[in-house]
Amino acid sequence: MGKDLVIIAWGDSIVYGWHDNEYGGWVNRLKIKLYNRKKTSFIFNMGIPGQKSLDILKRFEEELKNRFNNEDDFKLIFAFGIKDSLLLNKDIKYTEQFEKNVNEIINKALKYSKDICFIGIIKPDLSKRKEYNLDNVLKIDEIIKRQCQTNKIKYIEIKNLLSKDDLYDGLHPNAVGYEKICNKILNNF
Repeated sequence: MGKDLVIIAWGDSIVYGWHDNEYGGWVNRLKIKLYNRKKTSFIFNMGIPGQKSLDILKRFEEELKNRFNNEDDFKLIFAFGIKDSLLLNKDIKYTEQFEKNVNEIINKALKYSKDICFIGIIKPDLSKRKEYNLDNVLKIDEIIKRQCQTNKIKYIEIKNLLSKDDLYDGLHPNAVGYEKICNKILNNF
């Protein structure tokens, strides 16, 4: 009997599955698809709406310890940054802090698994979400991508994956949007 696959997804409201009344977001959709493939897997959704990189950094290791088992095949997925981009609106130097937070998360994660993946950021519909600045969203996404390349960690880009029609409220995906994200992750598994 092989090792159990344990996937833990860390992030914000998009990881949580906010506004997906069909299946509860891409994490739950991933769980269903792996189950239907008869894969022995356990998937934990550690998404909390409103989370920024510092929030995840603070809680990551303590919460992971309660789910970690050396006998399992651990895959860690991170998807956050959209709320961090709002901090960049107020302080252009926040990019330095964000990069430091991402690097610390990676270093902590590597103690538990080499199988780590970061999901990029979706572009919000600025006609509905005027608080966001597309340049700042893309800067944050680029930092995530660069840190993944530097640390030889998988990065899945999704900034052009969704259309405005795939967004429920200009920021959170609807059921169609979450399905697209799930399939992109599954195809890059």
